[in-house]
Amino acid sequence: MAIQKKANGRWQADCQPEGRGGKRVQRTFNTKGEAQRWLTAQKAAADRGEWSPPKRDNRTISQLVHEWYELHGHTLKDHTGRLNYLENTARWLGDPKAINFTAEDWILYRKRRLESPNEQGRQPCARTINHEHTYLNAVFNRLISIKKWTHPNPLKGVPKLRVAEPPLTFLSVEQLKALDAALLQARNPNVRTITRICLATGARWSEAETLEAERIHHGKIEFVDTKNGKNRSIPISRDLESEILSGRPISGRLFVGTNFRAFQEALARAKLKLPKGQLTHILRHTFASHYMINGGDLLKLNKILDHSTIEMTMRYAHLSPEHLEDAVERSALYSLERS
Repeated sequence: MAIQKKANGRWQADCQPEGRGGKRVQRTFNTKGEAQRWLTAQKAAADRGEWSPPKRDNRTISQLVHEWYELHGHTLKDHTGRLNYLENTARWLGDPKAINFTAEDWILYRKRRLESPNEQGRQPCARTINHEHTYLNAVFNRLISIKKWTHPNPLKGVPKLRVAEPPLTFLSVEQLKALDAALLQARNPNVRTITRICLATGARWSEAETLEAERIHHGKIEFVDTKNGKNRSIPISRDLESEILSGRPISGRLFVGTNFRAFQEALARAKLKLPKGQLTHILRHTFASHYMINGGDLLKLNKILDHSTIEMTMRYAHLSPEHLEDAVERSALYSLERS
């Protein structure tokens, strides 16, 4: 029984559990500890008379993806989109046998992806490839946790690509006034109210647009079946509550039809140009930014926005009036001027 470090930094375990003349087996692991535990398990099984030579695992990446989907993936909120994403990733990888897939293969793959346009001629960005990384890593981790993949996760320890944080854009008070005036001109009876819900609660556009009358009570809006699967209740003013409920159904969806186009048209009338990909999401950014500018609490904002991590909410921390305010009186220039 032996453990050897390979040139790629991984650890190869080599043993003959049944002794000299028996079947020789090898496995490669990310850490020496994992290799040692595997060797110990093989020897213990042989001592109990329960050891048998492992069968070659010939499943491809796409087969693992579909097994993951049948056992777990179908329970996710966006299960269809996630499966499609993973199927494309497997195809772009060349659908290798999973047992042969390594961290080096992934690193070379993402390099090719960054340098080559896809079938539509679009160049994938680092953020897109990081999504692929996250999803495929989750497939391996889930299958490992339910004992359907007994080998190491090839993506374990592989860092994601660095992504430059985009500038945080939100609407100023003057821009909000211009947008509200443009919304008042809209023929769509819902678009202004949906916009105001987003600005008052930080809700995603889809959450506000699909709101049901039963979810508004006692001065609060309850958002259910959200992106992260958690329900949350956000207080609103009496005026906004009256506006939402006035003249609308007393049960079921409050806003019928699609209101997105009407919002686009209002932005155009207000002559507001937004960063790519921030059309309705600008309302969520605007709520969070003004919340912090007005002295809001970062942890409360995390709950209001339904962020999965505090790191996502930290993007707004610098807008707080108290953020790093002592930098002025603790700087080197301050010491010089006071001396």
